[in-house]
Amino acid sequence: MTAASERGQDYLRALAALFAPFIEDCTVVDVGAHGSGDADVYAPLLAGKGAAVVGFEPNRVECARLNEKWSGKRRFFPYAIGDGAQASFYVCRAPLTSSLLRPNGQLLVHFEGLAEMCEVTEEIPISTVRLDDIEGVSAADFLKLDIQGGTLLALRNAERLLERTLVVHAETEFLQIYRDQPLFSECEIFLRHRGFMFHHFHNPEGRRMTHGGYAVGRAPSQTLWADAVFVPSLRRLDQLASRELVRLAWITEAVYGASDMAMACLGRCRDAETADLATRFRSVLAAHGVLA
Repeated sequence: MTAASERGQDYLRALAALFAPFIEDCTVVDVGAHGSGDADVYAPLLAGKGAAVVGFEPNRVECARLNEKWSGKRRFFPYAIGDGAQASFYVCRAPLTSSLLRPNGQLLVHFEGLAEMCEVTEEIPISTVRLDDIEGVSAADFLKLDIQGGTLLALRNAERLLERTLVVHAETEFLQIYRDQPLFSECEIFLRHRGFMFHHFHNPEGRRMTHGGYAVGRAPSQTLWADAVFVPSLRRLDQLASRELVRLAWITEAVYGASDMAMACLGRCRDAETADLATRFRSVLAAHGVLA
């Protein structure tokens, strides 16, 4: 659930009206778009005029379905995002667990249901594509990656894109669900060295541990993966243009309800066109009962 859905559509409309026209043509890059729908974490961003999604989904049947379902603001391409090399695509019993990496069966058997979900049903030779090599993808206000252990590989091949990215929202793992996959710590170090700072975990998830075929307890105690959210570092915030700061404020508030982060952005706006937005933003928060 996004901040906008929790606070209501009236709040989202007021927010979009406040930040227009600074948020026109907001661009979302969706890597691993399987199942894209109204509940996508970035859905509130499509309220802005001219907002668009460019998505990538290697399953050609699913990609075709997405293009048939969506029109106008969302376009999808049947690319497997990676390093541009030939690879194997491991199709798993649960489609959302399919990956360029083979599932780590030795680990998965210790967690309820994971081995069954990640059972490989087909191995397909596939050509991968670097994000930096895709024509028309030169900037991303919001970069979302959900590619089952392939996050760091995709990021390493998106250096140019990252220079013009405001928010990275990427699924990361804390244990090697897939063989030899990089974990959250490695993704964080990579992005930190490129001017991003970790902001928060979004929707952390896990599974109950099993022993002798049994799992006890009502909820998992082990966190296995989460979407990690990265925003520009404080030093980089001071270097952003006012228009970029407003777009970042819009994203962090509309998607995450991160009012403090949004205010930190608006407080750095320096030109006459944006100087009063911090005050007006406080008024919108107060009017909708979300000002602490």
